[in-house]
Amino acid sequence: MKKSKNTSRRAFLQKAGITALGFPLISSSLVGDRTQDYRRNGSDSGLFSSSIVTRKNIADIPINDPEIKLIKDGLRILKERSARSPLDPMGWNAQGLLHTTFCATSIYSNQIHYNWYVWPWHRLYLWSLEQKLQKAVGEPKLALHYWDWTKVNKIPEHFWGDDNPLSNATREIGPDDTIPLDFMNVGAAFRAANYYTFGGHPAIKKKGEPQLDGIAEQTFHNNIHNWIGGQMATFAESGFDPIFYAHHGNCDRIWNAWQAYDTINKLPDAEEWLDKKLYVTDGNGTPVEFKIREILNTEDLGYTFENLDFNKVCSNPLEKIDTPTRRITENDAVMPLDTHSSEMNAIYKELNNKERTHIVIHFTRVQLPYHAYCARVYFDYTYKGQEISKYTGTFTILPIQDLDSLFLATGVHLQIEIEKEVAEAIASGAKVNVIFEPVPLPNRNIPEGKIKLDNVTLKLM
Repeated sequence: MKKSKNTSRRAFLQKAGITALGFPLISSSLVGDRTQDYRRNGSDSGLFSSSIVTRKNIADIPINDPEIKLIKDGLRILKERSARSPLDPMGWNAQGLLHTTFCATSIYSNQIHYNWYVWPWHRLYLWSLEQKLQKAVGEPKLALHYWDWTKVNKIPEHFWGDDNPLSNATREIGPDDTIPLDFMNVGAAFRAANYYTFGGHPAIKKKGEPQLDGIAEQTFHNNIHNWIGGQMATFAESGFDPIFYAHHGNCDRIWNAWQAYDTINKLPDAEEWLDKKLYVTDGNGTPVEFKIREILNTEDLGYTFENLDFNKVCSNPLEKIDTPTRRITENDAVMPLDTHSSEMNAIYKELNNKERTHIVIHFTRVQLPYHAYCARVYFDYTYKGQEISKYTGTFTILPIQDLDSLFLATGVHLQIEIEKEVAEAIASGAKVNVIFEPVPLPNRNIPEGKIKLDNVTLKLM
Protein backbone atom coordinates (compact mmCIF):
# COMPACT_ATOMS: atom_id res chain seq x y z
CA MET A 1 0.00 0.00 0.00
CA LYS A 2 2.79 2.40 0.91
CA LYS A 3 4.57 1.70 -2.35
CA SER A 4 1.40 2.40 -4.34
CA LYS A 5 0.88 5.72 -2.55
CA ASN A 6 4.44 6.85 -3.16
CA THR A 7 4.34 5.78 -6.80
CA SER A 8 1.12 7.65 -7.57
CA ARG A 9 2.25 10.73 -5.66
CA ARG A 10 5.65 10.69 -7.41
CA ALA A 11 3.97 10.45 -10.81
CA PHE A 12 1.80 13.47 -10.01
CA LEU A 13 4.73 15.47 -8.69
CA GLN A 14 6.88 14.68 -11.72
CA LYS A 15 4.08 15.71 -14.05
CA ALA A 16 3.49 18.94 -12.12
CA GLY A 17 7.19 19.65 -11.68
CA ILE A 18 7.05 19.95 -7.89
CA THR A 19 8.66 18.13 -4.97
CA ALA A 20 7.12 15.81 -2.42
CA LEU A 21 5.94 16.71 1.02
CA GLY A 22 6.55 14.18 3.79
CA PHE A 23 3.99 13.31 6.46
CA PRO A 24 4.34 11.63 9.86
CA LEU A 25 3.12 8.05 9.88
CA ILE A 26 0.55 6.73 12.34
CA SER A 27 2.16 4.34 14.80
CA SER A 28 1.54 0.64 14.24
CA SER A 29 0.08 0.26 17.74
CA LEU A 30 -2.49 2.97 17.00
CA VAL A 31 -3.46 1.31 13.76
CA GLY A 32 -3.76 -2.09 15.38
CA ASP A 33 -5.95 -0.87 18.23
CA ARG A 34 -8.31 1.08 15.99
CA THR A 35 -8.59 -1.81 13.50
CA GLN A 36 -9.75 -4.14 16.29
CA ASP A 37 -12.23 -1.59 17.62
CA TYR A 38 -13.62 -1.01 14.16
CA ARG A 39 -13.96 -4.67 13.25
CA ARG A 40 -15.81 -5.29 16.50
CA ASN A 41 -18.46 -3.00 15.02
CA GLY A 42 -18.90 -5.46 12.18
CA SER A 43 -17.00 -3.82 9.33
CA ASP A 44 -14.69 -5.78 7.08
CA SER A 45 -13.62 -2.96 4.78
CA GLY A 46 -12.52 0.65 4.87
CA LEU A 47 -10.44 2.18 7.62
CA PHE A 48 -6.97 0.62 7.84
CA SER A 49 -8.05 -2.04 5.35
CA SER A 50 -5.69 -3.42 2.72
CA SER A 51 -8.35 -2.67 0.11
CA ILE A 52 -7.88 0.75 -1.48
CA VAL A 53 -10.57 2.10 -3.79
CA THR A 54 -9.95 4.83 -6.36
CA ARG A 55 -12.25 7.81 -6.50
CA LYS A 56 -12.78 9.16 -10.02
CA ASN A 57 -14.29 12.20 -11.69
CA ILE A 58 -17.92 11.18 -12.21
CA ALA A 59 -18.15 13.31 -15.37
CA ASP A 60 -15.58 11.00 -17.01
CA ILE A 61 -17.65 7.85 -16.37
CA PRO A 62 -20.44 6.89 -18.81
CA ILE A 63 -23.86 7.40 -17.28
CA ASN A 64 -24.77 3.73 -17.85
CA ASP A 65 -21.50 2.38 -16.40
CA PRO A 66 -21.89 -0.35 -13.71
CA GLU A 67 -20.02 1.92 -11.25
CA ILE A 68 -22.77 4.51 -11.56
CA LYS A 69 -25.48 1.88 -11.20
CA LEU A 70 -23.81 0.64 -8.02
CA ILE A 71 -23.81 4.12 -6.48
CA LYS A 72 -27.46 4.63 -7.44
CA ASP A 73 -28.45 1.24 -6.03
CA GLY A 74 -26.71 2.07 -2.75
CA LEU A 75 -28.37 5.47 -2.45
CA ARG A 76 -31.76 4.00 -3.29
CA ILE A 77 -31.35 1.45 -0.49
CA LEU A 78 -30.42 4.19 2.01
CA LYS A 79 -33.44 6.27 0.97
CA GLU A 80 -35.77 3.28 1.21
CA ARG A 81 -34.53 2.63 4.74
CA SER A 82 -35.39 6.20 5.74
CA ALA A 83 -38.79 5.91 4.06
CA ARG A 84 -39.54 2.92 6.27
CA SER A 85 -38.12 4.59 9.38
CA PRO A 86 -36.71 8.14 9.52
CA LEU A 87 -34.66 7.02 12.54
CA ASP A 88 -32.84 4.19 10.77
CA PRO A 89 -29.17 4.94 11.58
CA MET A 90 -28.10 3.47 8.24
CA GLY A 91 -30.60 5.48 6.22
CA TRP A 92 -30.25 8.57 4.03
CA ASN A 93 -32.07 10.73 6.55
CA ALA A 94 -29.54 9.90 9.27
CA GLN A 95 -26.66 10.62 6.89
CA GLY A 96 -28.03 14.07 6.04
CA LEU A 97 -28.72 14.88 9.68
CA LEU A 98 -25.16 13.96 10.58
CA HIS A 99 -24.02 17.00 8.60
CA THR A 100 -26.69 19.11 10.27
CA THR A 101 -25.41 18.12 13.71
CA PHE A 102 -21.96 19.58 13.15
CA CYS A 103 -22.63 22.30 10.59
CA ALA A 104 -26.01 23.81 11.46
CA THR A 105 -25.43 23.60 15.20
CA SER A 106 -25.94 26.42 17.69
CA ILE A 107 -23.40 24.69 19.96
CA TYR A 108 -20.20 26.40 18.90
CA SER A 109 -17.92 23.66 20.26
CA ASN A 110 -19.51 21.26 17.75
CA GLN A 111 -19.23 23.66 14.78
CA ILE A 112 -16.65 22.53 12.22
CA HIS A 113 -17.16 25.45 9.82
CA TYR A 114 -15.48 28.86 10.07
CA ASN A 115 -12.25 27.25 11.30
CA TRP A 116 -9.45 24.75 10.64
CA TYR A 117 -11.59 21.66 11.28
CA VAL A 118 -13.73 22.00 8.16
CA TRP A 119 -11.67 19.82 5.78
CA PRO A 120 -10.75 16.95 8.14
CA TRP A 121 -14.35 16.55 9.32
CA HIS A 122 -15.78 16.57 5.80
CA ARG A 123 -13.17 14.00 4.75
CA LEU A 124 -14.45 11.71 7.48
CA TYR A 125 -18.06 12.51 6.57
CA LEU A 126 -17.50 11.31 2.99
CA TRP A 127 -15.88 8.16 4.36
CA SER A 128 -19.00 7.61 6.45
CA LEU A 129 -21.24 7.59 3.36
CA GLU A 130 -18.80 5.46 1.37
CA GLN A 131 -18.88 2.85 4.15
CA LYS A 132 -22.68 2.82 4.26
CA LEU A 133 -22.94 2.42 0.49
CA GLN A 134 -20.41 -0.40 0.48
CA LYS A 135 -22.38 -2.23 3.16
CA ALA A 136 -25.73 -1.54 1.45
CA VAL A 137 -24.75 -3.19 -1.83
CA GLY A 138 -22.28 -5.69 -0.35
CA GLU A 139 -19.40 -4.36 -2.44
CA PRO A 140 -16.25 -3.23 -0.56
CA LYS A 141 -14.76 -1.92 -3.83
CA LEU A 142 -17.48 0.70 -4.28
CA ALA A 143 -15.92 4.18 -4.38
CA LEU A 144 -17.51 7.58 -4.05
CA HIS A 145 -16.95 9.81 -7.05
CA TYR A 146 -15.98 13.45 -7.14
CA TRP A 147 -17.15 16.17 -9.51
CA ASP A 148 -14.23 18.14 -10.92
CA TRP A 149 -16.11 21.33 -11.70
CA THR A 150 -12.89 22.99 -12.93
CA LYS A 151 -13.17 20.71 -15.99
CA VAL A 152 -16.96 20.26 -16.25
CA ASN A 153 -18.58 23.46 -15.01
CA LYS A 154 -22.15 22.22 -14.82
CA ILE A 155 -23.74 19.47 -12.76
CA PRO A 156 -23.06 16.21 -14.64
CA GLU A 157 -25.98 14.45 -16.31
CA HIS A 158 -25.64 11.61 -13.78
CA PHE A 159 -27.38 13.81 -11.19
CA TRP A 160 -30.53 14.57 -13.16
CA GLY A 161 -33.68 12.71 -14.15
CA ASP A 162 -36.86 11.28 -12.74
CA ASP A 163 -36.59 8.25 -10.47
CA ASN A 164 -32.88 8.95 -10.09
CA PRO A 165 -31.62 8.77 -6.47
CA LEU A 166 -28.80 11.18 -7.43
CA SER A 167 -31.28 13.89 -8.40
CA ASN A 168 -32.64 16.59 -6.10
CA ALA A 169 -35.68 18.72 -6.87
CA THR A 170 -34.67 21.67 -4.68
CA ARG A 171 -31.75 22.84 -6.85
CA GLU A 172 -32.18 26.34 -8.24
CA ILE A 173 -30.16 25.58 -11.37
CA GLY A 174 -30.77 23.23 -14.28
CA PRO A 175 -28.68 20.74 -16.29
CA ASP A 176 -27.51 23.42 -18.75
CA ASP A 177 -26.56 26.13 -16.24
CA THR A 178 -22.80 26.70 -16.04
CA ILE A 179 -20.74 27.87 -13.09
CA PRO A 180 -19.03 31.25 -13.63
CA LEU A 181 -15.27 30.85 -14.05
CA ASP A 182 -14.40 33.08 -11.09
CA PHE A 183 -16.54 30.92 -8.77
CA MET A 184 -14.11 28.03 -9.38
CA ASN A 185 -10.74 29.73 -8.91
CA VAL A 186 -8.62 27.33 -6.83
CA GLY A 187 -5.30 29.00 -7.64
CA ALA A 188 -5.36 31.47 -4.75
CA ALA A 189 -5.95 28.56 -2.35
CA PHE A 190 -3.13 26.48 -3.85
CA ARG A 191 -0.71 29.38 -3.35
CA ALA A 192 -1.60 29.74 0.34
CA ALA A 193 1.57 28.44 2.00
CA ASN A 194 0.05 28.53 5.48
CA TYR A 195 -2.73 26.06 6.32
CA TYR A 196 -4.32 28.85 8.37
CA THR A 197 -4.81 30.71 5.10
CA PHE A 198 -5.89 27.68 3.10
CA GLY A 199 -7.99 25.81 5.64
CA GLY A 200 -8.87 28.28 8.39
CA HIS A 201 -7.59 29.52 11.72
CA PRO A 202 -8.13 27.78 15.07
CA ALA A 203 -11.67 27.87 16.43
CA ILE A 204 -12.24 30.86 18.68
CA LYS A 205 -12.23 30.17 22.41
CA LYS A 206 -13.69 33.36 23.81
CA LYS A 207 -15.89 36.15 22.60
CA GLY A 208 -14.08 38.91 20.77
CA GLU A 209 -11.48 36.73 19.09
CA PRO A 210 -11.34 37.02 15.28
CA GLN A 211 -13.03 34.19 13.42
CA LEU A 212 -11.22 33.44 10.16
CA ASP A 213 -12.43 30.94 7.59
CA GLY A 214 -9.86 29.61 5.16
CA ILE A 215 -9.73 30.99 1.63
CA ALA A 216 -10.77 27.58 0.25
CA GLU A 217 -13.99 27.64 2.27
CA GLN A 218 -14.87 31.24 1.50
CA THR A 219 -14.29 30.99 -2.24
CA PHE A 220 -14.96 27.89 -4.34
CA HIS A 221 -16.52 25.83 -1.53
CA ASN A 222 -19.12 28.40 -0.53
CA ASN A 223 -19.56 29.76 -4.06
CA ILE A 224 -20.63 26.44 -5.56
CA HIS A 225 -22.88 25.50 -2.63
CA ASN A 226 -24.64 28.84 -3.03
CA TRP A 227 -24.74 28.70 -6.84
CA ILE A 228 -26.58 25.35 -6.80
CA GLY A 229 -29.12 26.65 -4.30
CA GLY A 230 -31.94 24.72 -2.69
CA GLN A 231 -30.84 22.35 0.04
CA MET A 232 -27.22 22.74 -1.06
CA ALA A 233 -27.29 26.42 -0.06
CA THR A 234 -28.16 25.66 3.57
CA PHE A 235 -26.17 24.27 6.49
CA ALA A 236 -29.22 22.42 7.78
CA GLU A 237 -30.04 20.46 4.62
CA SER A 238 -27.07 20.39 2.24
CA GLY A 239 -26.17 16.82 3.26
CA PHE A 240 -29.47 15.63 1.76
CA ASP A 241 -28.48 16.50 -1.84
CA PRO A 242 -26.26 13.81 -3.42
CA ILE A 243 -24.33 16.48 -5.33
CA PHE A 244 -22.97 17.56 -1.92
CA TYR A 245 -20.73 14.48 -1.78
CA ALA A 246 -19.44 14.95 -5.34
CA HIS A 247 -18.67 18.62 -4.63
CA HIS A 248 -16.96 17.87 -1.33
CA GLY A 249 -15.15 14.96 -2.94
CA ASN A 250 -13.49 17.52 -5.19
CA CYS A 251 -12.79 19.82 -2.22
CA ASP A 252 -11.13 16.89 -0.42
CA ARG A 253 -9.09 16.27 -3.56
CA ILE A 254 -8.07 19.94 -3.64
CA TRP A 255 -6.84 19.61 -0.05
CA ASN A 256 -4.63 16.69 -1.18
CA ALA A 257 -3.42 18.68 -4.18
CA TRP A 258 -2.63 21.70 -1.96
CA GLN A 259 -0.30 19.53 0.11
CA ALA A 260 1.50 18.40 -3.05
CA TYR A 261 1.52 21.82 -4.74
CA ASP A 262 4.59 23.14 -2.95
CA THR A 263 6.94 21.80 -0.27
CA ILE A 264 6.22 24.86 1.90
CA ASN A 265 2.52 23.96 2.10
CA LYS A 266 2.47 22.22 5.45
CA LEU A 267 -0.24 20.95 7.74
CA PRO A 268 -0.55 22.28 11.30
CA ASP A 269 1.64 20.54 13.89
CA ALA A 270 -0.32 21.83 16.87
CA GLU A 271 -1.70 19.11 19.14
CA GLU A 272 -4.91 21.14 19.41
CA TRP A 273 -5.52 20.30 15.73
CA LEU A 274 -3.90 16.86 15.46
CA ASP A 275 -5.62 15.48 18.56
CA LYS A 276 -9.03 17.01 17.86
CA LYS A 277 -11.67 14.26 17.97
CA LEU A 278 -14.07 14.17 15.04
CA TYR A 279 -17.34 12.26 15.14
CA VAL A 280 -19.29 10.41 12.44
CA THR A 281 -21.04 7.07 12.04
CA ASP A 282 -19.57 4.02 10.35
CA GLY A 283 -21.02 1.63 7.78
CA ASN A 284 -23.34 0.17 10.40
CA GLY A 285 -24.60 3.56 11.56
CA THR A 286 -22.57 3.17 14.77
CA PRO A 287 -20.99 6.35 16.22
CA VAL A 288 -17.20 6.37 15.89
CA GLU A 289 -14.56 8.97 16.64
CA PHE A 290 -11.11 9.64 15.22
CA LYS A 291 -8.39 12.16 15.83
CA ILE A 292 -7.37 14.33 12.90
CA ARG A 293 -3.85 12.85 12.95
CA GLU A 294 -5.41 9.47 12.11
CA ILE A 295 -7.09 10.58 8.87
CA LEU A 296 -4.43 12.70 7.16
CA ASN A 297 -3.51 9.89 4.75
CA THR A 298 -6.52 9.03 2.58
CA GLU A 299 -5.24 5.50 2.07
CA ASP A 300 -5.72 4.89 5.78
CA LEU A 301 -9.37 5.67 5.08
CA GLY A 302 -9.39 3.18 2.23
CA TYR A 303 -9.27 5.44 -0.83
CA THR A 304 -7.09 7.40 -3.19
CA PHE A 305 -7.78 9.75 -6.10
CA GLU A 306 -7.39 8.84 -9.76
CA ASN A 307 -5.40 12.06 -10.31
CA LEU A 308 -4.78 15.52 -8.94
CA ASP A 309 -5.01 17.36 -12.26
CA PHE A 310 -7.13 20.51 -12.51
CA ASN A 311 -8.04 22.93 -15.27
CA LYS A 312 -5.04 25.25 -15.46
CA VAL A 313 -7.22 28.31 -16.01
CA CYS A 314 -8.78 27.72 -12.59
CA SER A 315 -5.55 26.80 -10.79
CA ASN A 316 -3.30 29.61 -12.00
CA PRO A 317 -3.59 33.37 -11.51
CA LEU A 318 -6.54 34.46 -13.65
CA GLU A 319 -5.45 36.29 -16.78
CA LYS A 320 -7.04 39.69 -17.31
CA ILE A 321 -9.17 38.26 -20.11
CA ASP A 322 -10.63 35.70 -17.67
CA THR A 323 -11.41 38.07 -14.80
CA PRO A 324 -15.02 39.24 -14.48
CA THR A 325 -15.76 42.66 -15.94
CA ARG A 326 -16.51 45.31 -13.34
CA ARG A 327 -20.16 46.28 -13.43
CA ILE A 328 -21.57 49.25 -11.58
CA THR A 329 -24.86 48.40 -9.92
CA GLU A 330 -27.10 50.22 -7.49
CA ASN A 331 -26.50 47.45 -4.95
CA ASP A 332 -22.70 47.77 -4.89
CA ALA A 333 -21.21 48.21 -1.42
CA VAL A 334 -18.56 50.93 -1.81
CA MET A 335 -16.25 51.49 1.16
CA PRO A 336 -13.15 53.66 1.50
CA LEU A 337 -10.10 51.67 2.63
CA ASP A 338 -8.75 52.90 5.94
CA THR A 339 -5.08 53.01 4.96
CA HIS A 340 -4.00 54.49 8.30
CA SER A 341 -5.35 51.54 10.27
CA SER A 342 -4.18 49.01 7.69
CA GLU A 343 -0.81 47.28 7.97
CA MET A 344 0.38 48.68 4.66
CA ASN A 345 4.08 48.88 5.53
CA ALA A 346 4.16 45.20 6.47
CA ILE A 347 2.13 44.26 3.39
CA TYR A 348 4.37 46.28 1.09
CA LYS A 349 7.46 44.67 2.63
CA GLU A 350 5.93 41.22 2.16
CA LEU A 351 5.47 42.00 -1.55
CA ASN A 352 9.08 43.12 -1.98
CA ASN A 353 10.15 40.04 -3.95
CA LYS A 354 6.82 38.64 -5.14
CA GLU A 355 3.90 39.67 -7.35
CA ARG A 356 1.11 38.65 -4.97
CA THR A 357 0.56 37.57 -1.39
CA HIS A 358 -2.24 36.64 0.96
CA ILE A 359 -3.67 39.18 3.38
CA VAL A 360 -6.81 39.61 5.46
CA ILE A 361 -9.47 42.18 4.71
CA HIS A 362 -11.56 43.06 7.76
CA PHE A 363 -14.80 44.99 7.79
CA THR A 364 -17.84 45.61 9.95
CA ARG A 365 -21.29 44.60 8.81
CA VAL A 366 -23.52 47.51 9.76
CA GLN A 367 -26.44 45.69 8.18
CA LEU A 368 -26.46 41.95 8.77
CA PRO A 369 -27.65 39.64 5.99
CA TYR A 370 -29.42 36.51 7.17
CA HIS A 371 -28.61 34.73 3.95
CA ALA A 372 -25.45 33.88 2.04
CA TYR A 373 -24.02 36.95 0.32
CA CYS A 374 -22.02 36.34 -2.86
CA ALA A 375 -19.86 39.20 -4.11
CA ARG A 376 -16.98 39.98 -6.41
CA VAL A 377 -14.42 42.11 -4.62
CA TYR A 378 -12.56 44.92 -6.39
CA PHE A 379 -10.07 47.61 -5.41
CA ASP A 380 -10.86 50.86 -7.24
CA TYR A 381 -8.17 53.57 -7.39
CA THR A 382 -6.29 55.99 -9.63
CA TYR A 383 -2.65 55.07 -10.28
CA LYS A 384 -0.19 56.60 -12.73
CA GLY A 385 -3.02 58.59 -14.30
CA GLN A 386 -5.22 55.57 -14.90
CA GLU A 387 -8.57 54.67 -13.36
CA ILE A 388 -8.16 51.06 -12.22
CA SER A 389 -10.64 48.51 -10.93
CA LYS A 390 -8.59 45.54 -9.74
CA TYR A 391 -10.52 42.28 -9.30
CA THR A 392 -9.28 40.27 -6.32
CA GLY A 393 -11.71 37.39 -5.88
CA THR A 394 -15.26 36.09 -5.58
CA PHE A 395 -16.47 35.23 -2.10
CA THR A 396 -19.63 33.90 -0.51
CA ILE A 397 -19.99 35.33 2.97
CA LEU A 398 -22.23 33.34 5.28
CA PRO A 399 -24.23 34.60 8.25
CA ILE A 400 -21.51 34.00 10.84
CA GLN A 401 -22.54 32.73 14.23
CA ASP A 402 -20.64 34.08 17.21
CA LEU A 403 -19.19 31.94 20.00
CA ASP A 404 -21.96 30.41 22.16
CA SER A 405 -24.42 32.97 20.88
CA LEU A 406 -27.44 33.09 18.62
CA PHE A 407 -26.41 36.52 17.36
CA LEU A 408 -24.52 37.07 14.14
CA ALA A 409 -21.00 38.49 14.30
CA THR A 410 -20.53 41.95 12.84
CA GLY A 411 -16.76 41.71 12.43
CA VAL A 412 -15.96 39.79 9.25
CA HIS A 413 -12.60 38.66 7.91
CA LEU A 414 -11.88 37.53 4.34
CA GLN A 415 -8.56 35.96 3.43
CA ILE A 416 -7.66 37.25 -0.02
CA GLU A 417 -4.75 37.28 -2.44
CA ILE A 418 -3.58 40.80 -3.26
CA GLU A 419 -1.35 41.86 -6.15
CA LYS A 420 1.72 44.04 -5.74
CA GLU A 421 0.24 46.77 -7.92
CA VAL A 422 -2.46 47.51 -5.33
CA ALA A 423 0.09 47.93 -2.53
CA GLU A 424 2.20 50.18 -4.75
CA ALA A 425 -0.81 52.36 -5.51
CA ILE A 426 -1.63 52.70 -1.81
CA ALA A 427 2.03 53.49 -1.02
CA SER A 428 1.92 56.26 -3.63
CA GLY A 429 -0.95 57.91 -1.76
CA ALA A 430 -3.83 56.70 -3.92
CA LYS A 431 -7.24 56.68 -2.32
CA VAL A 432 -8.74 53.23 -2.59
CA ASN A 433 -12.35 52.13 -2.52
CA VAL A 434 -13.12 48.51 -1.76
CA ILE A 435 -16.10 47.37 -3.81
CA PHE A 436 -18.37 44.44 -3.01
CA GLU A 437 -20.33 43.83 -6.19
CA PRO A 438 -23.18 41.41 -5.47
CA VAL A 439 -23.44 38.49 -7.88
CA PRO A 440 -26.93 37.54 -9.05
CA LEU A 441 -27.57 33.82 -8.74
CA PRO A 442 -29.74 31.67 -11.04
CA ASN A 443 -33.48 32.02 -10.39
CA ARG A 444 -32.95 34.05 -7.20
CA ASN A 445 -33.06 37.71 -6.24
CA ILE A 446 -30.29 37.33 -3.69
CA PRO A 447 -28.95 39.61 -2.47
CA GLU A 448 -31.78 42.12 -2.50
CA GLY A 449 -30.80 45.70 -1.79
CA LYS A 450 -27.48 47.16 -0.74
CA ILE A 451 -25.59 45.73 2.21
CA LYS A 452 -23.93 48.31 4.46
CA LEU A 453 -20.29 47.72 5.40
CA ASP A 454 -17.84 49.89 7.29
CA ASN A 455 -14.31 50.18 8.75
CA VAL A 456 -12.40 48.36 6.01
CA THR A 457 -8.77 47.52 6.79
CA LEU A 458 -6.05 45.24 5.43
CA LYS A 459 -3.55 43.28 7.49
CA LEU A 460 -1.15 40.38 7.41
CA MET A 461 -1.86 37.30 9.52
